Amino acid sequence: MLKDYALKILKKSLEYDVGFGDITTNSIILEDVNVKGVIKAKEECILCGIDFIVEFFKEYNIKCKKLYNDGDKVYGNILEFEGDAKTILTIERTALNLLMHLSGIATTTYNIIKKVRKINKNVKIACTRKTLPLLSPLQKYAVYVGGGDTHRFRLDDCVLIKDNHIAIVGIKESIRRAKKNVSFTKKIEVEVDNLEGLKEALEEKPDIIMLDNFKPEDIEKALKIIDDFEKKTNFRPIIEVSGGINENNILEYAKYNIDVISLGILTHSVKSVDMSLDILEVEK
Repeated sequence: MLKDYALKILKKSLEYDVGFGDITTNSIILEDVNVKGVIKAKEECILCGIDFIVEFFKEYNIKCKKLYNDGDKVYGNILEFEGDAKTILTIERTALNLLMHLSGIATTTYNIIKKVRKINKNVKIACTRKTLPLLSPLQKYAVYVGGGDTHRFRLDDCVLIKDNHIAIVGIKESIRRAKKNVSFTKKIEVEVDNLEGLKEALEEKPDIIMLDNFKPEDIEKALKIIDDFEKKTNFRPIIEVSGGINENNILEYAKYNIDVISLGILTHSVKSVDMSLDILEVEK
């Protein structure tokens, strides 16, 4: 299903990119010219999206052979192809853009997890819903390929009570209404941005509490409150930490006994991997 969705996105992107025709290729390249070539990674990365590109090429009668699978650490040639020169030149950028972007997400996720594992073997590294329109399923797949957790895919995945819900209803009443009106199969998470809000949330025993935009030194204070509550009630929610966390400061958070660290940077501002499509042979 995800492959079908990726193909739909690629075809729609190509439709926009081509417009009324690739005037450069059409004015320079003759008909019925066949070429062979490769797509290569010009820097070491975690590959993601290669099966989507294979299906995309097949859709336009381009024969191809992938040399690696999603999740592999790669450098150099990753796919060989053969087919009509005009077609290949026209679809080149559309294919590369997605492959570079998804591989960038997978690589960043992988590198952050590798860094965190040096001091915390158990904390999950998750993305958020700060994704690009229509690309969210593919971006979250890339996080998964990189070893991360996908968090919520959509608004119907779980209850996540955020600051604006709280501004309207309040912490306690929001949790109570969610428990009353939402199926038992859905977890309830509440976002708190201070210690008083944390204490309020704990009293209603949600499944997950997100410590949002807490400074590292305040995480320790929050965990002390949570530990004390657990001793009194034998209840401890899943603890997620989020807000302002990036590759440079993540170890300041990962050193604590928390369950999840979520980062918007995994999807909203990740650097694409440098890749290229190279023609190696013109068939005669």
